[in-house]
Amino acid sequence: MWPFICQFIEKLFRETIEPAVRGANNHLSTFSFTKIDIGHQPLRINGVKVYTENVDKRQIILDLQISFVGNCEIDLEIKRYFCRAGVKSIQIHGTMRVILEPLIGDMPLIGALSLFFLRKPLLEINWTGLTNLLDVPGLNGLSDTIILDIISNYLVLPNRITVPLVSEVQIAQLRFPIPKGVLRIHFIEAQDLEGKDTYLKGLVKGKSDPYGIIRVGNQIFQSKVIKENLNPKWNEVYEALVYEHPGQELEIELFDEDPDKDDFLGSLMIDLIEVEKERLLDEVSKFSRFWFKKVLTSIRADKDQANDGLSSALLILYLDSARNLPVSYVLMDTLLS
Repeated sequence: MWPFICQFIEKLFRETIEPAVRGANNHLSTFSFTKIDIGHQPLRINGVKVYTENVDKRQIILDLQISFVGNCEIDLEIKRYFCRAGVKSIQIHGTMRVILEPLIGDMPLIGALSLFFLRKPLLEINWTGLTNLLDVPGLNGLSDTIILDIISNYLVLPNRITVPLVSEVQIAQLRFPIPKGVLRIHFIEAQDLEGKDTYLKGLVKGKSDPYGIIRVGNQIFQSKVIKENLNPKWNEVYEALVYEHPGQELEIELFDEDPDKDDFLGSLMIDLIEVEKERLLDEVSKFSRFWFKKVLTSIRADKDQANDGLSSALLILYLDSARNLPVSYVLMDTLLS
């Protein structure tokens, strides 16, 4: 299947990613891919997990442990600035969820295929001409790390690639599903953190300037920084939409802010299945305490759940289409001239 998967990836690059990049910034309006060759080394699937409980009878949910190490050749250019860059190799490792739904009583038995990563995958890209690319106006504030984050998040839930296999399937409902619930996170405090700051070339050990990063899929929250404190108190509240369970996890990392590179202080990962079972989960780790509560079990508001002064209602808007838009006379004058 690999040659045909490569054809699909090339189509995805040219029809989806290229227009998205052009529309993201005026300086990128002449962006284009001049060559897309994913290489001959296929993707490896190291393990498959199939869910059989709490799954709709008209769907099949698979989690694939994937690994790809390939020598590819992807060239791009921005004609306006005579800029050329490219990619020589890509590595990607992570858990990809595949949902086959809806199951139908006719061939091909599956109405559509949806692909996405449950959490940010490990992604490494070997660039060529990256310096030239970052010299383009509007991009000089970017870095290799930021570009990798943008690409990774494009592949992570709630973003998904949905491929219809029959014409009757409601593709919009599959591509933009209603969330399963909302996770409310009370990010309270940490205790007895390690002092990472040093002075006089390491002779004097100081404290830390801790902050937290919370991730649910590609939803990322960053707490405020508490200066010079090994027992910081944040008392912040975040809310994240939950689209998939089982499978989704809450990831929390603590860092010490530094002028050059922030130091890692600790991490915690919690399966959202446990949160749903307990509804209110008080989790204590070696470095911090967190409270979690799943606020919504459905999209209907429940007044009894709003006992902490925070709302328990969620408004979801889906923009379907537009008709009879006014004509832009400025654009028409430009075309006529």
